[in-house]
Amino acid sequence: MGAIHGNEKCGTIAIDRVMQEIDTGHLKIVKGEVTFIPISNPKAYEIDQRYYERNLNRYFVPTENPDCYEAKLANILCPILARCDVHLSIHSYTVGGAPFIFVSPTDKREHDFATALGPHTLLTGWTEAYAATGRKAVAMDENEGVGTVEWARRCGAIGVDIECGQHKDPLAPGIAYDAIRNALRYLEIIGEPKQEIKAPEKTQLVTMSRVYYRDDAGNFTKSWKHLEPVKKGEALALRADGTPVVAPDDGYVIMPKDNAPIGEEWFYFGT
Repeated sequence: MGAIHGNEKCGTIAIDRVMQEIDTGHLKIVKGEVTFIPISNPKAYEIDQRYYERNLNRYFVPTENPDCYEAKLANILCPILARCDVHLSIHSYTVGGAPFIFVSPTDKREHDFATALGPHTLLTGWTEAYAATGRKAVAMDENEGVGTVEWARRCGAIGVDIECGQHKDPLAPGIAYDAIRNALRYLEIIGEPKQEIKAPEKTQLVTMSRVYYRDDAGNFTKSWKHLEPVKKGEALALRADGTPVVAPDDGYVIMPKDNAPIGEEWFYFGT
């Protein structure tokens, strides 16, 4: 799936390229079946924004009475993912940096699949980090924070999310393309030999532990880079009233967004 968020277009470009190779006979499907969704959120894609009415990838479940555009999309897309054995969700991110892949904490099948896609950094703990905020408990809704990958896992599939770099990075579509081709090789859907799997010692696994929201007009203490290391107690940001937001442990700043809208995710923390 590409363009789950409308301003993340590297997946669309990569999927279109692979589909053209299949259509022209340059790439042959020899086993199984692959479904491509180049643009998962058409209205958001058209206006080049993250979402149209709400974040499609934070409440990706079917609903009986969809109350917005993204809810209607989820009702269309969820049954498609429910039929899959493996789901690859293709994204980009605001701050940019090296590509990485979200995986579940303990599913070795996912880790093996993700390791075959290309990037050397795996991130885990997404669902657990959201649960740790306490906001899910306040909302009393187990579906809060569920995205395409979490939904696919609920349906018994392997699900990973690859982040291919900054939204406008010219290299991001190539990273997405390589990931798709490597996925098809790994699953033996195309008749090409698998790429050599990276040795485990070359793959970094970072566990996310916290989600921080920009609840007011606060600011970062510096222009943080994705996966920049920090020390326990180091001030990462200041709330509007000057209260510091400090690192809870030695670890890493993950996907910081300087211009995050108030009320949305500001940055993540991991070890």
